[in-house]
Amino acid sequence: MKWEEVCQAFPKQWVLIEAVEAYTNEKSERILKEIIPIKKFSNSPDAMKAYQELHQENPSRELYVLHTNRKNPNIIEKKRVGVRR
Repeated sequence: MKWEEVCQAFPKQWVLIEAVEAYTNEKSERILKEIIPIKKFSNSPDAMKAYQELHQENPSRELYVLHTNRKNPNIIEKKRVGVRR
């Protein structure tokens, strides 16, 4: 699905989505070409809890929690520098 289709299918909802086809442009913005909606939520804490559970099970999946009131996802990649413990 495209982001516009998700917004039409789940208006005014928080959605947990998985990016199945995406790339990063020259402005470090993540462009989601094809996404799969996993579940809809009426509030962000429930959506984030589901995200954390799925991410913990499989950290390699590209998951996001977004509200469908957004016209565009507007996801900016941040490069981390330093040591993680």
